[in-house]
Amino acid sequence: MRQVRAQELRTDEHSVYEGIVPEGQHRLCLAHWRKSKGKRAYDLYRQALAEERPLEAQSMQRLLELLRLKPRPATLPEELERLVVRYSRCRRGLLWKINQLLQHVERTWAKVSDDPVDPTNNTTERIIGLTFKTCLPSCPPAGRRAASRQVRAKTMRGFKAKHKVLAHPYLASFLRGQDGLCDLRKVI
Repeated sequence: MRQVRAQELRTDEHSVYEGIVPEGQHRLCLAHWRKSKGKRAYDLYRQALAEERPLEAQSMQRLLELLRLKPRPATLPEELERLVVRYSRCRRGLLWKINQLLQHVERTWAKVSDDPVDPTNNTTERIIGLTFKTCLPSCPPAGRRAASRQVRAKTMRGFKAKHKVLAHPYLASFLRGQDGLCDLRKVI
């Protein structure tokens, strides 16, 4: 962060990022946060409909609307606080799942980036993708994209240890090679 003069580390919610930087400098990517919470809320909405629970379905529908608010309020909306309280004593089945989701949204709301220009980590994601896309010149573009996604997915999911985090930039440097040529013997 010092090298690139970054003010904050903006990531998805993966636990590997905890403790890397001080609490105030780590924020969650709005796109990742909305997507994961929205998917869970929608799944619970569908489950509530299937179980013929209209109040719970309505609650999840309202949560989806609150998650999509633009601009997103910096503080937790009162309506969301009321939903949290409504389900706070629930401990079984669908109601327990709703309780857990609402509490998680409440707990993470203030940690989500509120950068007015770009509250996501999409730029970083694109740069990571380009690192691998540009190092596979012999592949046709479609194959390069597929290979890039596979390599990137495996690499990004492997960041559970400090030595793996540090290995990524070194690997990317080797993969870029010199003058567009990569000697994989140096990587292995």
